Amino acid sequence: MRLVGVLAGVVAGLLALGAADAQPGRDWRQVAVKAPSGGFQIGNPKAKVTLVEYVSYTCPHCGHFVEESKAPLHDGLVRNGQVRVEIRNFVRDPLDLASALLARCGGAARFARQHDLIFANQEALLDKAVAFQKQPDAFKGATTLEARLRRMAAGSGLTALMTRNGLSAQQADRCLVDAAARQELVAATEKVQGRIQGTPSFEIDGNLLAASSWAEVEPPLREALAR
Repeated sequence: MRLVGVLAGVVAGLLALGAADAQPGRDWRQVAVKAPSGGFQIGNPKAKVTLVEYVSYTCPHCGHFVEESKAPLHDGLVRNGQVRVEIRNFVRDPLDLASALLARCGGAARFARQHDLIFANQEALLDKAVAFQKQPDAFKGATTLEARLRRMAAGSGLTALMTRNGLSAQQADRCLVDAAARQELVAATEKVQGRIQGTPSFEIDGNLLAASSWAEVEPPLREALAR
């Protein structure tokens, strides 16, 4: 998906593979930390290869990648300690921003599950968000950015999804209005504008790939593991 006026859209929309030190039997998908980039790293800290994924929760191509790569990448290479994945959010629009805030709610220990949950329900969330925004009174009385984020999350079904799956209503609300977390996401998006040409985008050990699907990512990933 091309990046055209990404941040302007967010603001305007709101206000108007060989393992290193792998331990046999250990499930490395359960190991997650927050990275200096602001993203979340999932997997063996000493994995031979690190794959960075730039993703947006409202990008259908990102959803397809997550679905296609789950078994070979996360259930295979990440689980056995060969590959570590770092997920970096690239926010494109109000629903994407609300989704990223709630995916990150609770920190590294909760991120992977909440990230997968949002993508598993992406189509329904997008459909409800479109219908909600067509309502003439969708944002009536919501004069602040925080109020509009709350309204978007509720109207799309995002808040209900997250509170049915582990977050309390109070936790969700705090995360939606967390100004520091919001600014971190916006700053991370600004930082890579111009470097990546769309979402999803990928890096292997710091090298940007010309790839947007698992079929295109897997060969260079296997090559990096074989080196």
